[in-house]
Amino acid sequence: MSDREGEQLADSLATALNAAGIPCVLWGHCLLSAHGVPTYTAAIDLVVPDAEFAAAREILATNCANFTQPLFACPDPTTCPKISPTRPHPPSAFHLHIQGATSHLVTSAVCLFLQSETLWFLPPFDASLASPRAHQLPRYLALASDRTALPPYRIGMGRGVFDNNQTVVLVPKSHILLEALMRIMARELGKRCGDQAVQTFSYIELYVDRDGFLDVDLLPLPFGKIYKNFKGGVVPVKDCLLKLRRAVGIAVEPNMYR
Repeated sequence: MSDREGEQLADSLATALNAAGIPCVLWGHCLLSAHGVPTYTAAIDLVVPDAEFAAAREILATNCANFTQPLFACPDPTTCPKISPTRPHPPSAFHLHIQGATSHLVTSAVCLFLQSETLWFLPPFDASLASPRAHQLPRYLALASDRTALPPYRIGMGRGVFDNNQTVVLVPKSHILLEALMRIMARELGKRCGDQAVQTFSYIELYVDRDGFLDVDLLPLPFGKIYKNFKGGVVPVKDCLLKLRRAVGIAVEPNMYR
């Protein structure tokens, strides 16, 4: 799936959900690519409010043939890598595959994630976000066409800002993406998902922060300080993770010090 195809599909999905009054926010590899991180896009991941999940699932499932790329139901949920318990990322709440699209020999997919599992620290997404206007958005979200929030396309980097100025796709701003990763790192410490979050976190430093597309001062305390410790290597990574876990109110067990 090319960047342009991914952008068009994301917009058609968001448009369909918005038409039913359901807000959605870009997530996963497609979001990383929009922020300039060079990554393959094997899925269009969208975060929806928990209360609207059933309705969002129904809209996607009943309109499979109406998007810019046709979708189809998962043929074998028992073996599908998109929901495998051994995958390094938390599984989606629902997914459909994209007809004819593959990436790294894996069938590309459209995935829905719950806000309570991804961006739970933000206010609940409400119906006002289903009619997104740049000047009315909360400060932590931006349209995927916002050139003040996302980098331009650069050779060798992620796709960057969307070309379509009329897109309705919403993205978390870079400091919100970073905070989400830090919270997931704390929540999933010691698990494969936590290890993957740490790796993705490092991409933000390497490809977003170093290129000047992250304002660390927008991170709330103590996340900003912990991030600077990570970045500067002043404090060992494990100590940073334990501080992060305490910061979000999760108990630090004795065996975590080993």
